[in-house]
Amino acid sequence: MEKIVKELGYVYFTSDGKIFAEEAKAEFHQSQVNYSKESKEIIERRMDMNAEKILNILKENGWGVYYKANPINLLGVKGGEAPIFSVNAVDDDILEKAFKGNQGDTRWHSETDSQQ
Repeated sequence: MEKIVKELGYVYFTSDGKIFAEEAKAEFHQSQVNYSKESKEIIERRMDMNAEKILNILKENGWGVYYKANPINLLGVKGGEAPIFSVNAVDDDILEKAFKGNQGDTRWHSETDSQQ
């Protein structure tokens, strides 16, 4: 007759929820998870710094960004007065969101396009 063998062991959980029976495999997998998180954070920080640099350059030089599809708005005038135009500039907040990877407020852009 065979004996019942009972062995206690360790189970290793990584931060992404995977389970490993061997510590070395768990540590290796966790190091890969940590590396990908760190590289994502580094990329995000670089994007933020680049966005801030670009916005500062625009502000320092008095430059602006306008909508290519609709660069100029015609303002309403009364009677025979000469028409008045305004530049359809993009808000700094929208630019910053676009630089940082968010698409910004596309609703505002479509509303201005539809008004003309």
